Amino acid sequence: MRQREYMEMALRIAFERMGITSPNPPVGTVIVKNDAIIATGGTRPCGSCHAEVEAIEAAGGGSRGADMYVSLEPCSHYGKTPPCTEAIIQAGIRRVFIPALDPNPLVSGRGVAELKETGTEVIFMEDMAESAVDLIRPFKKNILRHRPFVISKSAVTLDGRIATRNGDSKWISSEYSRYLTHKLRSKADAVIVGKNTFVRDNPSLNVRLESFDDAVHGYFRERPPAMSGRDNFLLRSLMSVELKEVHMPLRVVIGLPENIDRGANLFADGNYLFFERKDVAGRLMASRSSKREFDSLNLHLVDAASPAEEIRAITEELSRQGIMFALLEGGGRLAGSFFDAGEIDQFLYIIAPKIAGDGIPSLAGTGIDAIGDSLVLRDVSVIPVKDDVIVNGYREPYHFEMM
Repeated sequence: MRQREYMEMALRIAFERMGITSPNPPVGTVIVKNDAIIATGGTRPCGSCHAEVEAIEAAGGGSRGADMYVSLEPCSHYGKTPPCTEAIIQAGIRRVFIPALDPNPLVSGRGVAELKETGTEVIFMEDMAESAVDLIRPFKKNILRHRPFVISKSAVTLDGRIATRNGDSKWISSEYSRYLTHKLRSKADAVIVGKNTFVRDNPSLNVRLESFDDAVHGYFRERPPAMSGRDNFLLRSLMSVELKEVHMPLRVVIGLPENIDRGANLFADGNYLFFERKDVAGRLMASRSSKREFDSLNLHLVDAASPAEEIRAITEELSRQGIMFALLEGGGRLAGSFFDAGEIDQFLYIIAPKIAGDGIPSLAGTGIDAIGDSLVLRDVSVIPVKDDVIVNGYREPYHFEMM
């Protein structure tokens, strides 16, 4: 039996669809008949068909009596599309293999129950569950808490600095590590920086895989680095899967600079947002010249009495705009504000063998008084990439719902 191979394929399809499905989860489906693949499918952009329906349509009527491998429990409720369970039953699928239940309270367990009630056998592949949940952590937070899942990504020196004392940061990590972070950007719905990073670095915040030479691409294609700790499916896929399509994330700047250069790289197109508190924005736009300057910005104002309330208000607004998965890239004070607000879910640190001696810390929050009060990361993975070392961990483990 090649059950694990088929589910791996479904998970790879789900990974490939990351970045275009939000606020729906990325899901992959493989339909097998007589031990041969007859169709595959992946979740399309929100409002279009889900992975199961795409695969059933691709099978063209050949699904009766077949097995379906799907990376997440099929939905059983009406939303923008009809239930996938209904399509599966009508197609005459004999068995459905899943690795994880849907965390959506409208679905969790109900999709399985509906399939079983109509005689469809459901097989839970528990050994593939950890791989599956690495792709749906953002969906789980967004569906339960209505805020995006946030990765704090930092390239740091061995002594924990993201820049020198005068702000220079190019480049701490190697081009091999930067290549991976560009691939990660393609899977995120948004990339977030603070106003100081916007002014100092003039970042593009887009995906530029073509800017890396063949040696970098070949390094991962020929022999992806080994991973210790948790065998994280998302990170493993970033290293081993060549992206067929590149998704450009929304570019988000938190804070309004007093002077904005409209020739900055951020303004290459309209795919950006600025956030600022109403009281601060009011002061900045008090003069006529400032008002003219800011009127044309994609600006969202938030009411907040504290930095933590500001971060929560911003993340709630991003969720309302369909942002499910966000990559926090700079700088240290902004990361500290997100951390203090409890809004960082995943920490990805690229540690380079360099010593700064002094400089800007990766996370400048309020801090703690005792090491015993430190946040202990869960599901930790460690990956050597050339001379760099990537350390990845989560604020909390994924809690599985079992069949």
